[in-house]
Amino acid sequence: MVKILFSGVFLMLGMSALAQEKVPAEAFFEGGKMHIRSKDSNFHLWFDNRVNIESAVYAPTESVDGLSSKTNKDLEEDDGEFRFSNGTVIRRARFGVKATLYKNWFAELDVDFANNEVEIKDMFMGYRFNDKWNVKFGNFKVPMSMERVTSSKYLMSAERPMPVEAFADGRRMGLAGTGWGKGWWASAGVFGRSVDILQKERNRGNDGWALAARAAVSPVNNDDMTIHIGGYANYQTPSHEGASDPMVLFRTLPESRVDHRRFVQAEVENVNNYLTLGWELGFRYRKFLAYGEYIFNTISRYYYEKKDVKTDLKNAQFNGWYAQASYMILGENRKYSPGDAEFGPMKVRQKGGNLEIAARVSTINMNDWHDSRAYITGGEATALSASLNWYPISNVVIGANYTFMNNDKYADSKGQITAGGKPLKTARPDGIDFCVFQLRTLISF
Repeated sequence: MVKILFSGVFLMLGMSALAQEKVPAEAFFEGGKMHIRSKDSNFHLWFDNRVNIESAVYAPTESVDGLSSKTNKDLEEDDGEFRFSNGTVIRRARFGVKATLYKNWFAELDVDFANNEVEIKDMFMGYRFNDKWNVKFGNFKVPMSMERVTSSKYLMSAERPMPVEAFADGRRMGLAGTGWGKGWWASAGVFGRSVDILQKERNRGNDGWALAARAAVSPVNNDDMTIHIGGYANYQTPSHEGASDPMVLFRTLPESRVDHRRFVQAEVENVNNYLTLGWELGFRYRKFLAYGEYIFNTISRYYYEKKDVKTDLKNAQFNGWYAQASYMILGENRKYSPGDAEFGPMKVRQKGGNLEIAARVSTINMNDWHDSRAYITGGEATALSASLNWYPISNVVIGANYTFMNNDKYADSKGQITAGGKPLKTARPDGIDFCVFQLRTLISF
């Protein structure tokens, strides 16, 4: 039914467009991006492209000789020896087009070509009731976490913190409404699966669904100071894969994507549903900006005491938090965006650009001991990082990042890292700790 309605809306838009006469348009650059707009302002089309290249070198605090790793199927030859992958990757290669149609309708198409793969990011259409209320349908970011919804153009560090990557959903198919006013912002919607894991096979079962909402208030927001207080909630049911019982995989990278290894990850089997709660707090005073979040997950699950007889387990609980701050040595810091409830664009100095120093601490815990019948040892980690970012113009950021990653003995990439046939928790009780030196360059146009 939804597909029929969605197709009907596009058909009506197409027929309406055919019925219109041609209108003159103008092309111009604004903020370094090309725009095409009709003279009557009914139609507006503009590009939002992005290229992001990252380099990283990993330095373990002690030798990793003797450790084994699950072989990489993408390599023709892999001896299974554990090693870090130093090098350079294309982190983002985005082509985005945004449009306004008949003033009130809007749409966006954003595709990523990183890793020589095509991945749909944003693909949605929507309707604006006025400047402060809208509804949209398609694939877009779930309203969770200020750091998650903030564009990569405005991140202080090369990557988002671990708890955000693990617990705050990214983009999913959904329907959501958003509104804001003086000192407040709210968004809520219903969501399904993300586009990249939608399957075509028959008899695969039902997709999971989620109800998500995020709200924020900014009691103070002026040129000098901003105070942000927010929170979000996401209730989800897992997807069914054929005849198997539903499971959920939580995982995160160590705030670097060059190596692509996820030390902390937990696969939770036999899941009924789970609830994610988050709290946000942000403060800006002129050149200084600080904000952070606490995220909590509770997972309802079961096991089979006898064949076909389900018995409830105690809820598993994961959590994490981060706090980060930056000071703009040259130039002004990011401004608060009331329409998005996030800290976004900044004014860049014409001579010399802006120079920023930033620091962050983040931690995540995917170990759960609430029920002895089904312990979960996904790992625990803490990351300490520092960044120096230069913005020569508003569309370019060049950043140097240092991160120290402290992993516990259960952070073994879901059992994929071993030593002499023994589990990592036995062979390396202090875990695998390492430093990451990163360089990122990003340009948007």
